[in-house]
Amino acid sequence: MNDMVVSIILIIILCCHLAVLIVGYKTGETTLIISYLNAVFVIGLFVFWAINSLNKKQYNFEMNELYVICLEAFILIFALYSSIGFHNKTYVKVINSIGFGIHLLATAGMLYFISTFKFDRLF
Repeated sequence: MNDMVVSIILIIILCCHLAVLIVGYKTGETTLIISYLNAVFVIGLFVFWAINSLNKKQYNFEMNELYVICLEAFILIFALYSSIGFHNKTYVKVINSIGFGIHLLATAGMLYFISTFKFDRLF
């Protein structure tokens, strides 16, 4: 997998974030749609992390990795909590919006990093 494929994937993810904001604004259900995108994003991140961790015989968690996993699990819990009917609660809206912002900034940062530095191969 080269950096062009990753750049295209990151651009698609950023377009999905923009589409969620537009559709959410038009329908008035921004919090609910953001929670769906957060859930999909976190589940995809967990699947990617699990696939990359399978080939290691003994896995040692680093502190930064543990922080990210716990933060993503927290975001997933509130995304699922929002999708079962509690999307009108203020704290659920705030946490889903913060998670959406973190995912948006991380994706934009990855795209900037990939476009700044050229790699021959990523994995």
